[in-house]
Amino acid sequence: MNARERIANLLWWSVPSGTDEEAKVRTTELLDAYRTEVLRKAADRLRSIPIQCTALTGPVWYGTGWREAITQLEEIADYQTPDDQAYPGELEMLRGLLLNLRPAARNGDMDRVQQLIASHDARATEESA
Repeated sequence: MNARERIANLLWWSVPSGTDEEAKVRTTELLDAYRTEVLRKAADRLRSIPIQCTALTGPVWYGTGWREAITQLEEIADYQTPDDQAYPGELEMLRGLLLNLRPAARNGDMDRVQQLIASHDARATEESA
């Protein structure tokens, strides 16, 4: 269980039983909003640091990497888990599993198929926890 779930559970216990579902939805929305705020503040702080990359002060790729890191933070802040995913990256994980299953299934290697599925199940359980 991650910190977000522990905070939500702590808050849900203090709610009268008639409004459980409303409280869960509202708590989740507030925690997501707080996460977005924190990430945006981090991106703003990074953006405020001057990046001066020239042949004399530092390699140009350094400045590019810095800007890409800021952009990545902003994209993470905007990310919302789609309704059809149990956790961020679930669909990508399933695509990877499928790419590995096809050759094993074509070769009739059922031991490999079972190993891939077990490995995927373990990673999925770890990601969703």
